Amino acid sequence: MPPKKSNTAKKSCGGSAWKLLAPAGSPPAPAGSKSSAPSLEPEDARIPEEHSIWCLICLDGVEGDVVLFECNACPHVMCSKCIEVPKAHIDTEPTPYFGFYRNILPEEGGTPVLPGFLQLNGKYELVSNSILAATPLTVVHFALGAKYAISTPVPLLSHYLDKYYPSGGFLYIEISFDITLYTKIDKYTCDQVETVAKLVHHLGSTGWVFAFLSNHLEEDSGWLFAGKEGRGEGEYIAMEVQHVLSTVLKPYARILKSAHIVFLVCGSVVAHKMPYIQLKQSVLQFNFTSAIIFPAARFQPLAATNVLVTMVELVAIEQLSFRTIFLTLLSMSGSLGQHTSIILMTPINIDGCCKLELTTFARTHTQTSPWGIPIPAQCPQCGSTKSWAERVAVTVSDENHDTHASHQVSVCQYIYTCKYTNCGSMQKLPCYKFSVTKPPGSIINSTRTKNCVWFKSPSTHFVSQSLPDSTQGKRKNETASPGTAKKARK
Repeated sequence: MPPKKSNTAKKSCGGSAWKLLAPAGSPPAPAGSKSSAPSLEPEDARIPEEHSIWCLICLDGVEGDVVLFECNACPHVMCSKCIEVPKAHIDTEPTPYFGFYRNILPEEGGTPVLPGFLQLNGKYELVSNSILAATPLTVVHFALGAKYAISTPVPLLSHYLDKYYPSGGFLYIEISFDITLYTKIDKYTCDQVETVAKLVHHLGSTGWVFAFLSNHLEEDSGWLFAGKEGRGEGEYIAMEVQHVLSTVLKPYARILKSAHIVFLVCGSVVAHKMPYIQLKQSVLQFNFTSAIIFPAARFQPLAATNVLVTMVELVAIEQLSFRTIFLTLLSMSGSLGQHTSIILMTPINIDGCCKLELTTFARTHTQTSPWGIPIPAQCPQCGSTKSWAERVAVTVSDENHDTHASHQVSVCQYIYTCKYTNCGSMQKLPCYKFSVTKPPGSIINSTRTKNCVWFKSPSTHFVSQSLPDSTQGKRKNETASPGTAKKARK
């Protein structure tokens, strides 16, 4: 087949670029020599409604003669189609409605308002602890500003979420950045003041924030792209993870506190020690509630569309605990698991010290990726594809060391044999055979589906540490070995 000559947009987040340890140009004058920036504190922050605008039973809104009944003890509401309240207890003018009891809750001695219980006319269509709250929600998308933008599901996700807020309350903001020069950094910082003030006013005191950062990575070093050199079709510049994240996120530090963030970048940052440390350091520095990264070497963000849409809906709309719904996300992420594993980062307090807990989840399938370890797609001896026998040999071990407990065994090794009948005949060798041994970790049975299940590796903990300062104004490739600084692939 002849090669395709037309250019197409890059889907994965990897690549290569020139690398700089510091922005080009001269640093700006000290802050004291300029007029002070306007305050980010709004004069009148909006106090959001506490109650949902969607019925607990049917998940629908209201119009016409249909009304919502609010609960005084929780954010739930129910519509008049799903609950029958006698007309004698419904006023045409808005008045307080005390639900099932008069004046005070039953545990405080309240008496029923109605002679009998209310009739429900529907069935629950969500889990019982879902809320469908109307709390203000903001999705902030930090994206590398360039002609060849990264294809991500974030705009689709925001369009989907907007339908839950027909009267406002949802805000989607995309923030592009190019921070290769001190002058560009100064302009970027100033440009964000008005946007941050808008977000603070929108969120009030109880709003939710989901942040996404989509960027390319320099594959040889794990550094993040910072922008382009010069104007127009200049070369991409990669800079240290610490510098890029600190510069891009710092103006939004107040907004991002307790936010959830998803890094839509390739796994090169995980493969290199110092960039990965800097990434984890940033997660702690900005006080994120959770962070997710996908360690696939050539990660394609569109593969995570279903997972990300469901994640934001369950956490922000239904207000379920992130840790609670994460296993639910895994159970519906089989196709994503074929492309990448998932690393979940959450800050925890251990003995008075804030640490970052990191847990890796990988899709496991006997034929393709036992315990998340990929099986070769081709037999290295005969070259045949899809060559591994459907029935694999296994060895088991007793994992229960309690002599009084019932006998339990678990698979600890798989043995694979090439099923091509002539495998090894040319080399006068037996059919190719190899084994895969179970690494530390455990199978998550609650994520089991017909085709796969997810494997959880033991969690590790990262403690914040001081990082060495970078040499200023120096190209990385001036001292690096040949080939580490290259033009970015487009």
